[in-house]
Amino acid sequence: MDWVAALLVWLAVGARVGRVVVRSANTVRVSIVLAVGFLAVGQTLLVDDVARLLTPYVDVPTVIGMCWIGVAATSAVITLTARPMLGAARERRSIAAVVFFAVASGIASAVWPTAAWVFVLLMFPLLIVTGLGMVDRTPLGRAVALFCVGTCAPAFVAVSVVFGSAPRHSVLTAGALLMAAAAVWVLVTSWVRARILLWRIRNLHRTLTRRFPEVVDDKRSGAPTVLRASDHVSEIMDALYLQVGAGQFDDGAPVPVESGARAVRVARTVRDPLADPVMGGHWIAVPRDVSLARWVTTIASEFGR
Repeated sequence: MDWVAALLVWLAVGARVGRVVVRSANTVRVSIVLAVGFLAVGQTLLVDDVARLLTPYVDVPTVIGMCWIGVAATSAVITLTARPMLGAARERRSIAAVVFFAVASGIASAVWPTAAWVFVLLMFPLLIVTGLGMVDRTPLGRAVALFCVGTCAPAFVAVSVVFGSAPRHSVLTAGALLMAAAAVWVLVTSWVRARILLWRIRNLHRTLTRRFPEVVDDKRSGAPTVLRASDHVSEIMDALYLQVGAGQFDDGAPVPVESGARAVRVARTVRDPLADPVMGGHWIAVPRDVSLARWVTTIASEFGR
């Protein structure tokens, strides 16, 4: 089980490193990579075979505590960056104080291992208070909720260590898995939503791109799933624009206010443009309070009926 948990956390590290590679690096993204990296190292050291291999050279429990110092410190940096009430100067000073405190705790833990868990315990209120303020029903909010639940595990271990008990590896493993899941939650959610979107609009996209192949950019055929879904939505809208006259004509017909009724009419035109045409860009304009992807999905659903 420890091997599987370590593998899953290392997969999260790879995903976050890839995110930094393809997107511009900033404080939050780099801190997430470091936090998950410390998680992965700490979880790997919980594997019995690895611990036995390294025991002659290092004090494994002390190194595990240092790894959790790194997790707590980098998580604190993320929360400080996310606090809007801090100005740039105060944010830099706060981050510097956390880093200094973390380094000092790491040095102290070499002599007194409990120092690592004292640091983790002191960081817990900052992480929880800031995190709970960001919990909502968005993918990011759910990721923060997972993170907050995950931080309870090392906090529980920290309390037990401070009162003289040994760290419970199963609790640390559970916390590491939850925090690693939080680190990749937005990435995985975006990928799953993109796959679902591609599946729902595939027939509409295939029909329109065969009819208007000029809207397809062959140079982006190998794009990642999320970008490919965005490209397909754009290509459908471009093809629909050509389908309704490319802005050269306007039939003057009133457009239904209800988006579903309008989608039914547009879908009939796509299905048989000669028998049931509509002309004018106002027919395919995105309705108010509806996202572009949702509008295209609605048309695709009506087209597939």
